[in-house]
Amino acid sequence: MELQRSWQRVVGLWTDRPRREGSMISGRYRIQELLGMGSYGLTYLCMDEQDGNEVALKESKPSKGRLSARLLEREADVMNRMNHPAIPKLLHAFIYKGRSYISTEYIRGETLEQCIFEQGRKYTEQECLALALQLLEPVVHVHERGYIHGDVRIPNVILRDGRVNLIDFGLARRMGEPLLPELKRRMRELPKPEDEPASPDQDLQDLGHFLLFMLYSAYEPEKGKAPASWQEELKLTPGLYHMLERLLGLRPGYTNGAPELQAEMERLLNSY
Repeated sequence: MELQRSWQRVVGLWTDRPRREGSMISGRYRIQELLGMGSYGLTYLCMDEQDGNEVALKESKPSKGRLSARLLEREADVMNRMNHPAIPKLLHAFIYKGRSYISTEYIRGETLEQCIFEQGRKYTEQECLALALQLLEPVVHVHERGYIHGDVRIPNVILRDGRVNLIDFGLARRMGEPLLPELKRRMRELPKPEDEPASPDQDLQDLGHFLLFMLYSAYEPEKGKAPASWQEELKLTPGLYHMLERLLGLRPGYTNGAPELQAEMERLLNSY
């Protein structure tokens, strides 16, 4: 088994190599740069030669076989059902030389991961809450369309002109739908692979982790002090402590879902 995995990794290094800058895909998309490489796909910044616009082009990984293509097809189907200014528009889904592709609107800006780790940005409690409230809007839209995003994290949130945009719908799925069996098998090494049917609570819990991560951007550990729980390390207002504990499952959650959470966020913001 270990030999087989090693061989698969070697094959993957060869077949999944990023395409070169200037390469043309399907006679239409000219690659400008590699934006990122995930477990199941590669994403490029491309110029659409038909209209001169920049697009994000996502390509399935050959080494992951049919699963990679299937995930990309599902991602295209989900994105095609979205219509929100903070969610990039699906432009084109196609197959080229045996690989699946989707092109989407390119959101030029910086991910919150880049803002924190590359720029050293530190966010105040009020700023963190305001960004989380903005992010809740596209998340609610996804839920209203009958889906969950499934991957609400700082690398998937782009800040453009002070507004957040939610990207990467690679793990999005319909309400009530479990993870694909093939995906669960590949996630077996994770501590707790998620196998319960999709529900809005999963995105709200992710939003709690997102908020917690943002709050830690301004945390300065005391020299020589042992690590402690976030409740001990972060000096937050009582209302925000309570909200985080509800989002993270440490207290009863939001029975009325996102609308109840939105109202609580607005109350907290108005109290500063």
